Amino acid sequence: MEQIYQTTNESEKRESRIGKRVLLICCFLIAIALTASIVYAVTWSAARKQYTGEDGDLVAAVRELRDIIREHYFYYDADEKQLTDGVLKGLAAATGDTYAEYYTKEEYADLTKQNDRTFIGIGILTQVNANGDVEILEVYDNTPASEAGLEPGDLIREINGTGYEGLTLNDFLANVQAEDGAANTFVIQRGEEMLSFEIVAREVHTPAVSYRMLTDTIGYIHLLSFHGTCVEETQTAIKELREAGMRSLVFDFRDNLGGSLYDAIDIADIFLPKDYIVTTLRSRDGDTVEYKTKQSGLDIRMVLLLNEYSASASELVAGAFKDYGAAYLIGTKTYGKGIVQSFFEIKETKGWIKITTDAYYTPNGVCVQDHGIIPDEVVELSEEAQSYSIDRIPFDLDLQLQAAIAYLED
Repeated sequence: MEQIYQTTNESEKRESRIGKRVLLICCFLIAIALTASIVYAVTWSAARKQYTGEDGDLVAAVRELRDIIREHYFYYDADEKQLTDGVLKGLAAATGDTYAEYYTKEEYADLTKQNDRTFIGIGILTQVNANGDVEILEVYDNTPASEAGLEPGDLIREINGTGYEGLTLNDFLANVQAEDGAANTFVIQRGEEMLSFEIVAREVHTPAVSYRMLTDTIGYIHLLSFHGTCVEETQTAIKELREAGMRSLVFDFRDNLGGSLYDAIDIADIFLPKDYIVTTLRSRDGDTVEYKTKQSGLDIRMVLLLNEYSASASELVAGAFKDYGAAYLIGTKTYGKGIVQSFFEIKETKGWIKITTDAYYTPNGVCVQDHGIIPDEVVELSEEAQSYSIDRIPFDLDLQLQAAIAYLED
C-alpha cells in the first residue's frame, strides 16, 4: 500500500507531507538472536557504568550489544554499516507503525526513482491474461521496447531463453537483464507468428496518466498514481481532450494506491474553485494545517471512479470532490487510509526514516482512516472483470465505466 507522504529533514521539521508490491525483518535482530545463544554473561550493573551517561538506556543497550557482537560473534566481519542499518530498520519496525520504515541512502535513492516513475528497463507493462499467458498491456513511448517494435497484445513466450511455465509472473520477469546497456532476447507470439527481438535496457520513464475520448463529448483520464509528473500529465490530458471536444469527464482513480500530498493537492487544484480547502492535516499534538486551492478551477461535469484499491492520496482528493459536489462518485468503497507519513533524514547515515506524523481530514472534517469513502453509486465488477488491469477491462465487462457514461449522458 502506498502512502501519502511528505519529505523533510530534522532542521525543517514540519513545513509539509500525502500493485504486488518490503522487508521489515532486519539483519541486526537476526544477529541478536544468533548471538544470544553463545553470549557470555555480562551484568547490567557493570555495563551501565560504561555505556550510560547522556545517551540513555536505548543507546546504552545498543552500544553494549554492539560491543558484545564485536568481541564474541563467531562470524563477525567488521561490517559496521550493516549493523547500523539493521539497528535503524529494527527501530522503525519496533514502533508498531505499519508504515514506518528506515531506508538506507541507496534504498532511498531507488525509492525516489520509483516515485518519479523512472527505472532501468525496457518500457512495458504486462499481466497474466485470462488464458494464463503473459500479455503486454502497454508499450511506453520512447523506450527500448517501442523502438524494438513490441506491441500491446503481444504474448511473451521466452525471456533470455527462459519460458513462463512453472514460474510466477515476477519470477519470469526477473529474467530481464535490467542493467543499463544489457541486451535481452524476447520471443514473442503475435497472432500465429513467433518473433524474436533483441532489446537493450536503459533508463525509461513511464507515464502516470492515460487518457482518451470515450464518446464525442466524454473524455476519460486514468490517474495511476500521485507521483512524478502526474500533475503536468493531467493538465496535458485535459488540454488535449478539450481540443478533441470533451464537455464532461470520467476521472478514474481505480487501483490508485496514493502518493505525494503535494501532487494530490495540485490535482484537486485543477478542478476546484480558488480558496477551497482541499484537506486539513492534524498532528498528534493537535496542530492543524489547511491546504487550499490557488487556481480558479475547471468547471466541468465529472464522474470519479473508485474501488477498494483507491487509497491514501486518492481518498484525499475523492473526499474533497465529494464534499463539494465537484464529481459524482461511482464504484466501490475505498481502502480507508486517512493518515500521512513524513520522511526525515538521518544525518549520521544519510538514510531516511518514514513514520506516520499526521491524520488528514476532508473539507467537511471527516477522517477516512479505517472507514473509506462510499461512492454516490455503488457498482460492483464481476470476478472476470477484476482479473484484468483497469486499462484493459473489456468495455462490456466494465460496469463501472458504463455507469459513468450513462450518468454523464443523462
